[in-house]
Amino acid sequence: MNKFFLFSLIIYFSTYSIYGQEYQYKELTDEKVYSSIEEALLEPENVFRLKLKRCKKCDSLPEEIFQLTQLQELTVSKLKLKKINSNISQLKNLKYLNISRNKLTSLPETIGNLTELCTLIINRNKITELPSSISNLKKLTLIDAWDNPLYVLPPSIIELAPTLKEIDLRQVPLRDTELEEMERLLPNTKIKYTSICECQDNR
Repeated sequence: MNKFFLFSLIIYFSTYSIYGQEYQYKELTDEKVYSSIEEALLEPENVFRLKLKRCKKCDSLPEEIFQLTQLQELTVSKLKLKKINSNISQLKNLKYLNISRNKLTSLPETIGNLTELCTLIINRNKITELPSSISNLKKLTLIDAWDNPLYVLPPSIIELAPTLKEIDLRQVPLRDTELEEMERLLPNTKIKYTSICECQDNR
């Protein structure tokens, strides 16, 4: 086989493996974004993107969401949620999860069952620790956790080293030793960190 051709194949497949997940996610931008559960339930098998804009008296995710088994993108920001249901693991096709700007203090261990997840946005909550099961999210490329009272991160996060491109820890009270440990465990991950920051939430 021509050496140049073989080299080209290696470069092609290496590039695809790195950017393939991002390419697949971008395909979702052509899908309709539903903004209410009522509308989504009219054709639940065709709902891939849900951005819930209101939820009266919701402490947790409305159970109806778990009927949307094809869901790949879920945004439930600014809804004053106090907890994430353990059965979120039913949303096995989820690639993007934005639960920012709520009143969450923890995440369920079952979040580790969302093995297709690429993006996890949890900023501006009151989360004190990440579940150890986060290590199961082998396709995760971004964790946005700024402005949470995280004092430590689970050692299991090292399992994400091959894929995790960025973790945002701005305005997170990590000790210097903890930050140094993260840099050691995740040498190829961009770690955004300041103890105090003027952060802008553009997501």
